[in-house]
Amino acid sequence: MDTERGGAGEPPWWPNPDEHPAVAPPPGQQAAWTPPLPAHAPAPPALPRHRRRPIGRLVLAAVLSAALATGLGLTVAHRYAARSGPESVVRAFFSALAGGDAPAALALAENPPRGPWLTSAVLRRQLQAAAITGITVLASTRRDATATVRVRYELHYPDGAQQVSDTVRLVRHGSSWRLGRVAGQVRVTAAPAELGRLRLAGRRLPAAAVTLFPGALPLAADPPALRAVTVSGDRPVVRLADPSLAARARLTIPPALRAQAEQALDRLLARCLAAGSRDPLCPLPGTGRPIPGTLHGTARPIVGGSARIVLQRGGSGLLSIRARLTVRGSWQAWDYQNQVVTRRGDATVDLIARVASSQPAQAFWGSS
Repeated sequence: MDTERGGAGEPPWWPNPDEHPAVAPPPGQQAAWTPPLPAHAPAPPALPRHRRRPIGRLVLAAVLSAALATGLGLTVAHRYAARSGPESVVRAFFSALAGGDAPAALALAENPPRGPWLTSAVLRRQLQAAAITGITVLASTRRDATATVRVRYELHYPDGAQQVSDTVRLVRHGSSWRLGRVAGQVRVTAAPAELGRLRLAGRRLPAAAVTLFPGALPLAADPPALRAVTVSGDRPVVRLADPSLAARARLTIPPALRAQAEQALDRLLARCLAAGSRDPLCPLPGTGRPIPGTLHGTARPIVGGSARIVLQRGGSGLLSIRARLTVRGSWQAWDYQNQVVTRRGDATVDLIARVASSQPAQAFWGSS
């Protein structure tokens, strides 16, 4: 049997070279010779034939990939340089100011300053005085690690817009640029009688200079019915090109407040001239010996600036109103025998009243 002919560990179908000389290994190839498979054994799978790609196509693909990578790198680098250039940094700085974002504006400084006036709350006060719009870079120059950018923007005050030009100096900070200065020194003075009614960014007018962002000077009056202006009459603007700003402030009475004060005085006088009035504080004719509280009649309204209205000294916020008018009516007086007599006709009356600027609808009689 075949199993007897096979040696130990050999399968029964293993061919015997002595019995099958046709399949004997060729001379000199015994070590590499492989016997053929029997007829009933499955055929081995065919090995896949790999198609060789031309070397030229691989080289071309590599060159195109390298060129694409280089182009993308240059584009990204150009965009980064544009975003971090001095012109873009200046635009970002004034845009942060226009948005009331003090931390963002300070982050663009080479050495960010600190102080209680460099906050978003104070910056919003500046924007309430005049909003910043229309930020435009006019020109830019670079020299080594420094740059100068000229910028223009508009300040929108309640009664109109004002164009502002400024010069910003920058220094190179690594791969980007930073502002050498982001604020200016501001000092505001006023007469002693008006100090108590002037406010800078909602705070009492400080005696020392303060540091503020560029933009409008947040000067206001307390109460707001009054108006805070500068003695020179212009609108001071904090600029980066100017190391310091000095302004002298004063209080004025707006036309609307004057009209309210005149109307309040008209109402007060009308109550005194009514027939049933007996108020001893009511005004009297300027001649003779009139009896207090006896003048009754009619008078022309005090309108159109006929009254002299000034801010009373002392910082109380009171308005002093003086007016001279003619009252047609009757009043009582003492004659030379100290007898009470009634007078009729036109009487010239000098009015002295007070109006609180915080409550201009109410007036009360005053004295000289």
